[in-house]
Amino acid sequence: MKNQPFIRGEQITQPIPLEEFLPAYRSGVVSFWLNHLPSRPDLVISPFGDSPLEALEAAAAGYRVVVPIHNPIIRFLLNRLAQPISKEELNSALVRLSSSYKGKERLKPFILSLYETECPHCGRMTSARSFTWSKSRGEPVRKTCLCSNCGEPSETPVSQEDLQKALAYKENSPSHARALTRVAPPDDPIRFQAENALKTYPHRTVHALFTILNKLTGFDLSPEERINLEMLLLHAFYRCSNLNSSPVSERESGTFADGDTYREENVWFALEEALDIWENGQTSVPVATWPDLPPDSGGISIYPGRVRDLIPQLKDIDLSAALMVFPKPNLSFWSLSALWTGWLWGQDAAAPLRNILSLQNLDWVWLTRAIKSTLSGLEEILPPGIPCFGLLPNLEIEYLISVGTAACATGFALTDIAVDPDLPQGQIICTTGEQLAANPTAKSMKETIRSAGFEFLKVMGEPKHTLSIYSAGLASIASEQALLGSEEENLADVYLQLVKNFEESIAYRQGFLHFPKSETWWHQELSSSADPHSDRVEQALVNFLAKSSSPLPEVDIYTHLYHKFPGLATPQQGLIEVCLKSYAENTSGTQSGWELSSSDQPSNRRQDLKEIEDILTLLGNQLGFEIIKAAPIGNILCLVWKNKGETSYTFFISASGSLNKIITGFDSSLANPWIILPGSRAELIHYKIENNNPLAKAIQNSWGLVKYRHIRRIADEGGLTKENLQERLALDPFTSDAPQLPLI
Repeated sequence: MKNQPFIRGEQITQPIPLEEFLPAYRSGVVSFWLNHLPSRPDLVISPFGDSPLEALEAAAAGYRVVVPIHNPIIRFLLNRLAQPISKEELNSALVRLSSSYKGKERLKPFILSLYETECPHCGRMTSARSFTWSKSRGEPVRKTCLCSNCGEPSETPVSQEDLQKALAYKENSPSHARALTRVAPPDDPIRFQAENALKTYPHRTVHALFTILNKLTGFDLSPEERINLEMLLLHAFYRCSNLNSSPVSERESGTFADGDTYREENVWFALEEALDIWENGQTSVPVATWPDLPPDSGGISIYPGRVRDLIPQLKDIDLSAALMVFPKPNLSFWSLSALWTGWLWGQDAAAPLRNILSLQNLDWVWLTRAIKSTLSGLEEILPPGIPCFGLLPNLEIEYLISVGTAACATGFALTDIAVDPDLPQGQIICTTGEQLAANPTAKSMKETIRSAGFEFLKVMGEPKHTLSIYSAGLASIASEQALLGSEEENLADVYLQLVKNFEESIAYRQGFLHFPKSETWWHQELSSSADPHSDRVEQALVNFLAKSSSPLPEVDIYTHLYHKFPGLATPQQGLIEVCLKSYAENTSGTQSGWELSSSDQPSNRRQDLKEIEDILTLLGNQLGFEIIKAAPIGNILCLVWKNKGETSYTFFISASGSLNKIITGFDSSLANPWIILPGSRAELIHYKIENNNPLAKAIQNSWGLVKYRHIRRIADEGGLTKENLQERLALDPFTSDAPQLPLI
């Protein structure tokens, strides 16, 4: 492995159309990788085509990208995001729609009337925002309102009138028949799958949507107006499906309904919500249709079909990089895409998705085959040495093994792998044409995985997350080319066997210890390191802050740490965050960023260490102990209190959160050990204890942790005796940095 630094990117804050069905996106990752290649690529291929945002980012950064997109919905999404539109333009289209007529009534009041209910506050009629249905009872049980009359929000049980209105809509209605016929005719074999997809919509929702669609097809619209209304409708399709029935605010807060309930959304309010969703502030990007290419200044060429059909056309094209956002199996999204495509553009447009609708399951084996097929095709046309960047968003174990199996079974050289379980995201780098002929070693696959996991933990010096230890195993498999040449027909067996090999190799019988609470692993033959990975990261961050004369942007801090700890050693985001909170202050103004807190300036910490040493020396002398200043451990001071020649207390005075160097170097003959730390280290210490079970056990069994301020408090309060010393030291437990009143 070449130890390529992880690229963190930034979490975007604005909502994205179809967000829940797209790969998780972090801005800046793709452009950073492309901008730091040894030579600027002229033409980049993004072969999987499931993530329009990465392609748009590359194009906006000035690169030309070729993207095969088989799904008409994703093609539409990319085209629309590439040409930003104002909220005013979309609202103009919605106003025109709302002013059309359903019989003698305008469309907007008609749709709102479908959800009309009595406001529990003012008693007047209003249109409910949503209804919560019980799946087991087959009826709505609660309603959510924001009254159009009194303006009061409410969530209350439904009334008998609400029940009657909701249950009046039937599955065999004309709207349902049209919803199916827009996708497939009655005698079509895939009609059954279309019916299953349609079941994710409440009957009233189907009636509302097709009332609106009937108006859309009857309008005399310009191409721009039609596209604008299609954008609004697509969001309503997405928003009103039971598969995505939680509002954005609930998804962000994590307050989801239980498994027996789903939300029936008000279709008109979903259309209004779309106005803000589509106003995303994206940069305008030129888009062409293959074989036309975008301008040299950057843009996207979309191939409207499968990547396997595009690859033969690329043999004479000078591709110089590959950007691979690996897909995940998502049959629900593909089924809904077939529905939405038919609803918007008719049966002919939905026809390319027939094969997807006919599938019963998209599982990890299917994904492994699909990825391997695509990579094998690319390997045939890409010149040797072409860099390929792979993103694994929403990373999980099966996903990691699936991508790893497919990549290792092709002619690509897997040169780097890095993961951050906190994001969770994985990144791999492959290179074409550098793979040697397969040369199996005498070592078995299980032995390769087991050995890689053991060596990884040994180097880290502390427990590590499952995703990290599995990544180490895949890196070792790749370096030994153990899967190279696996044929398509037995790839399913290879994947399933590899999953089994990991489960049996990283396991208790092989000496590995699993800690489910933190999802970490350790090995019983290893001893905790005096300088574990988390302590190294902590020290590197502090040194970087201390050397800077001005506040450091957060992106610079992460970039520095990722370069210092690349590849498999990538620090988790949670560790970096808690280190920053422990040592630094986030400044604002003209020089915003992180700077070392005033209390953690080296001169101030040296003064603190001396002060605590003096207080402990004074207290020890007052209690009649003999005070011995033992040899320091680096910058950590050590005082031993003896009574009649026997050690009674051992105090280690430290300014950092690095506990391992104290605990691993501790002489057990020095009884009753206490570590004295700044209170600002509390959250950092807790993070380390929660993610390092051996450290937690060592502290629980033998050690006490005390804050500087508590030592000062003991000295100020007086009344200390040999008999109450132990109790007084334990009065302010190291559980948080919030001040606690000592027990009297």
